[in-house]
Amino acid sequence: MNNTSKNHTISKTVAKAILRLILIVFIAGIVFSFSKDAKLLENISLYFPHKWAIFAPISLFLIFIILMFMMLKEKYQRIDYNWLFVLAGAFLLLYLLLLYSRIYPML
Repeated sequence: MNNTSKNHTISKTVAKAILRLILIVFIAGIVFSFSKDAKLLENISLYFPHKWAIFAPISLFLIFIILMFMMLKEKYQRIDYNWLFVLAGAFLLLYLLLLYSRIYPML
């Protein structure tokens, strides 16, 4: 008999999906930066009006990495880690998509 709750199964599935989506987005950005079109990125400059505009995405990325290691260490068994990871991953995914959409028209 299976002793896992339905919420645990859902959180585990969603956490795995978010992890895969984030990795795909990161790999797509890294592959583009090493491709033959990488010279197009040299003309693009990102301007942050003050230090807090760069602090928020960096802290979000660090929280995502810490939660990822905690979640993978527990092997998706802690529901609260799974949902916190999903929340941080969704915000990071949204931020990366907005950043890429801001850079893409400049190419």
